[in-house]
Amino acid sequence: MKAKEYLLQYGRIQSRLRLIDSNIDKLRRDLRNLDDISVSSPWPDGQPHGTKTSDPTGSKAVKLADSINVKRDQLRKELEDYEYQQIMERSKLWSKGIEITEKLGEIMLCDDINAKTYHDILQMRYIQNALWEEIAIAIGYTFRHTIRLHGEALKKMEDILNE
Repeated sequence: MKAKEYLLQYGRIQSRLRLIDSNIDKLRRDLRNLDDISVSSPWPDGQPHGTKTSDPTGSKAVKLADSINVKRDQLRKELEDYEYQQIMERSKLWSKGIEITEKLGEIMLCDDINAKTYHDILQMRYIQNALWEEIAIAIGYTFRHTIRLHGEALKKMEDILNE
């Protein structure tokens, strides 16, 4: 895999993590809101009751309340399963992001005099998502020289990836 493609994964991972976090928050709100669903009843068991056990309206109301509770429990189970899947996916993506930053850190171990500069350029560009002008100012080089060093840094990163 090319170094640039490898490093660009980090930004996509971060975007996906933000989306998953938002989904998990929404799922948790939805689960809390399920508890607010109820059929109002003056009876202590929360079930609506007819005036007589043979009253067809009363038995229909009890069946309706029971079906609402069953559906609420099914929905709760589905939401909890989906939340678990989202958390597992988040865990895998987070691990991949850590792997990318660790690989990037390996560039500091190369015996090139510009190793720290290479690391800083790639870190700022792909992890921090900085603009080229910001990177040039931060490392103290001209814009053109920063772009040139970026190319060299990508070559070093490819060597690390191909080891």
